[in-house]
Amino acid sequence: MSELTKRILVAVIGIPLAIAIFYIGGICFDIAFAVVSSIALWEFYNMAEKKGYPTFKLFGIVMGILPFVLHILYTISDSYIDFNFTIFDAVAIIPILLFVFITGTLVLALLSNRPNAMASIGAMFTAYFEITISFVALVILRDMNFDGISDFGFYIVILLFTSIWLCDSAAYFIGRKFGKHKLYPSVSPKKSVEGAIAGFIASAVWFPVISHLIMPSFNIIYAVILGIAIGIFGQIGDLVESKLKRDADIKDSSNIIPGHGGILDRFDSIIFTTPIILIILIIIY
Repeated sequence: MSELTKRILVAVIGIPLAIAIFYIGGICFDIAFAVVSSIALWEFYNMAEKKGYPTFKLFGIVMGILPFVLHILYTISDSYIDFNFTIFDAVAIIPILLFVFITGTLVLALLSNRPNAMASIGAMFTAYFEITISFVALVILRDMNFDGISDFGFYIVILLFTSIWLCDSAAYFIGRKFGKHKLYPSVSPKKSVEGAIAGFIASAVWFPVISHLIMPSFNIIYAVILGIAIGIFGQIGDLVESKLKRDADIKDSSNIIPGHGGILDRFDSIIFTTPIILIILIIIY
């Protein structure tokens, strides 16, 4: 089976499944992205180990799942069974989780006889704060309400993903056809300035236009700001992951998605952009 056929099959199955998960939201969304986040952590730890930086995979993945468990408990308490677990309880526990994660990582590094302890600690912290917190931010984004706009969380997640996909596609095709100036050759030799500009414009236009069609009451200035942010930071996220892969001397973070590589390969822009979009929405709310 050719790589193109694999890509088409994954798209035919994956896109409707993703849209369904986005629409259903709730516990289904939490479980789906707890799994995605765990795989991304596993891929990141593997990259670190290829560089000779031992990690504590099981501990990191378990700690990465716990914030999703907290949100599921809150959802169950709020919607299904009244056992009085509120969002305030969940938020109050988060600093405790961070303390346990940081302390646990330091203790494991202390007890380990493996070399490169400082690099291992850095890899563990980077993975947690880059990957886990980003996917938790995505869960929060899906649950957001904004000025009474019905299904706002669903729409904003759809707009986030489609803006990034369109940005990537425009950058690829325009760069391939018209690209003459290398964007960052030491990190990603095929990316061009022309492609990056095309990707930025695609996101900056798509987000406000589509948001106005599906959420007419959402302020168009806010939509433009969000589109611009995705167009900039989505591409930075892609370059950051390319830098990490090049440093680890690998082409893909894994081969878990046929024809597409790994979770980090497909979600690099989402990981980098989601917390920024959430912060912007909190500021303008």
